[in-house]
Amino acid sequence: MLVFGAIFSSPTVVTPPPSGEPETWTSRTSSFDTTPILSVNYGNGYWVAGGESGKLASATDPTGTWTQRTANVGTENINAVAYGNGYWVCSGGSGEKLAYATDPTGTWTAVNSGFSTSIIYGITYKNGYWVAVGASGKLFTATDPSGTWTSRTSSYGTTNVRSVDYGADGYWVTVGDSGKAAYATDPTSTWTQANFGFSSSSIRQVAYGADGYWVASGADGKLRTATNPTGTWTSRTSNHGSLTINGLDQGNGAWVSAGGQGGLTTQTDPTGSWNSRTSQFSSNDIEAVANGNNIWVAVGGAGKMATATPGA
Repeated sequence: MLVFGAIFSSPTVVTPPPSGEPETWTSRTSSFDTTPILSVNYGNGYWVAGGESGKLASATDPTGTWTQRTANVGTENINAVAYGNGYWVCSGGSGEKLAYATDPTGTWTAVNSGFSTSIIYGITYKNGYWVAVGASGKLFTATDPSGTWTSRTSSYGTTNVRSVDYGADGYWVTVGDSGKAAYATDPTSTWTQANFGFSSSSIRQVAYGADGYWVASGADGKLRTATNPTGTWTSRTSNHGSLTINGLDQGNGAWVSAGGQGGLTTQTDPTGSWNSRTSQFSSNDIEAVANGNNIWVAVGGAGKMATATPGA
């Protein structure tokens, strides 16, 4: 007798990444001693943090051991670190101090950024381009960070450009001092000035989130959101008082903003009132915050570092 039947395989269970506001933050040992940490980022299995006096450290687990590395930017402050397309890039206080590595635990190679003595404040890699911005309105682009960096017209004149990001809506956005902001669809071409409503306040950070929102933050505790960077930016309650917001990022379904005197706030909806959290930084400023591999990392004054996991 023939028996007919079907062979059923067990369904694959996919566990979604945790999401929600990171409420509880835990202090970590950064290996920077009391040297302020100015930047942090995640990529390709590594966390990298940069600070004053050319200090740079890496970790595979930010809650564990951070190891100091040689960044090859001398004693210049490392204001920005970024990962993209197989490269890590860090920048020093004076623009000619820019270095790259394919392995952050190995050799960092110095390269001429073209910024001369102007400070580089922000670097990112998105949509096939590296974009670096800095003092005196300078903006440079590259397709390979180890090669030629080309000067572009930022539309800022001599005003400092502080931050740059790219969104899934096809726009590049930069922000800077004196309330200036600009957008472009091609970073190598025309940058158009825009009014984000910050008046003359310095805009320190801009970021695009997976939820489709653009968020910009800066001096005087100001924070604004938009769904189209060329349109209207709406003021939101950041709960930073009059203190500067230095760090901003989105991940795991939540936004985090951080700044002066250890201020740190979170929200799943950036258009709502942001919720204050205990950052473990005491009165030390938080300079940067980043999300990666389902964890949050905040860094700042006196070598302080804290981490948090998504969700309550």
